[in-house]
Amino acid sequence: MVELIISEKPSAAQKIAEALADTKPEKHTSEDKVTYYTLKHKNKTIYVVCAVGHLYTLKETKKHGWTYPVYDIDWEESHKVRKSSEFTKKYLDKIKEISTKADKFIVATDLDTEGEVIGLNVVRYACNQKDACRMKFSTLTKEDLIESYEKLSKHLDWGLANAGETRHILDWLWGINTSRALTLAVKTTGSFKLLSAGRVQGPALNLIVLREKEIQKFKSDPYWEIELITPEFSAWHKKD
Repeated sequence: MVELIISEKPSAAQKIAEALADTKPEKHTSEDKVTYYTLKHKNKTIYVVCAVGHLYTLKETKKHGWTYPVYDIDWEESHKVRKSSEFTKKYLDKIKEISTKADKFIVATDLDTEGEVIGLNVVRYACNQKDACRMKFSTLTKEDLIESYEKLSKHLDWGLANAGETRHILDWLWGINTSRALTLAVKTTGSFKLLSAGRVQGPALNLIVLREKEIQKFKSDPYWEIELITPEFSAWHKKD
């Protein structure tokens, strides 16, 4: 049995390998400086790799220039979409290479929506698997990692995975389309300015605008208060 554990960060990969190894994990560094680990745990061979964040991102599948609306999107390797993500290619290639040796796949990314999406995409696109086991831990202590491994979930946390994927899709469908619409609207005036709006920015800005309109519509009523002051006492006029 050969297992592949996928972490989110290099430091987490090291901690996991050190925690699970029966003796001491073997550290490997490829020519392009990608580090991964092999170890023995109860007669099983385990590889531990890291994903260094998102290895996949959403991209237009049918490009028709810088226009909107855009609904045709799909996941693509990040290094093919953004120049700033070129460094992720060597990590993705290493995961693909090692995945061919594995019989069992375990996701050990951060336990949140983003971590679940990272793990899901690596499992289904890099490892060609429909599902994987899941390590759930809140700290990187040896005790917590061992307990997480011994109490493996048999499946990904699909609630987190679906929520995370939905968030990315909404960012595209709402954010990209709205931003392009605003920018192109400004362009029709003969000017040009990149404007952005997202699933959070848009509603937040709307709340501010509605509040500002309420403030501008407010009309104050003048009023007076009368105070009587004598050497012995003072009193305010009270209207019956």
